[in-house]
Amino acid sequence: MRSIVDLTHTLYTGMPTYPGDEPVPEIISAPSDIAADIQTAAIRLGSHFGTHIDAPLHFLPNGKGLMDFPIESFAGQAICLNKKDHADSLIDLTPKEYPFIRKSSPDWILIYTGFDKNWGRPEYFSRHPFLSHAFCRFIIDTGVTGIGIDFPSIDAADAAEANFPIHHLILNAGLLVLENLTNLGKLPQDRTFELYALPLKTKTEAAPARVVAVL
Repeated sequence: MRSIVDLTHTLYTGMPTYPGDEPVPEIISAPSDIAADIQTAAIRLGSHFGTHIDAPLHFLPNGKGLMDFPIESFAGQAICLNKKDHADSLIDLTPKEYPFIRKSSPDWILIYTGFDKNWGRPEYFSRHPFLSHAFCRFIIDTGVTGIGIDFPSIDAADAAEANFPIHHLILNAGLLVLENLTNLGKLPQDRTFELYALPLKTKTEAAPARVVAVL
């Protein structure tokens, strides 16, 4: 029997959000006035809250939004690269990873650093890892659909000063980006597995997603 690994952070009132993101996250459950025992919830969330998918429109005014991608884009074969030794630094590929990626020919590449252990701490948004230009150029050339990380941004924490170069590089190539994943340490690192990353069906540049791996 195959197992399912949930790679998604829970959405909740007061959850961590990228500095400056609005609105303040709020999920309020209350009894309905329609009839007895009915519960409903009011949900206030931003498109980049929690585990979410970025589409090119996030940084490119003429780029694709989520609705411009076929549903097949959000599911496929994936691999997970172990980068736990780079939990607060630049992430690049090792000589062994180049042939592994080529041989696996994945739709998605996930990056495991274990940095999700800092979810809810101040350093989660201020000291996180980030991807190198060389890494990104290589995966773009492989033709993958997207990349996923267990930290808040593929760019460095101070990347605003340089106008977020890694986001521009990846999104300009038409890739999707999964940010704020969790539990990547439970995934195999020597073979492919199935990934399902389904965002809310919205005409937006990004949306929260429920992401699972099937092993």
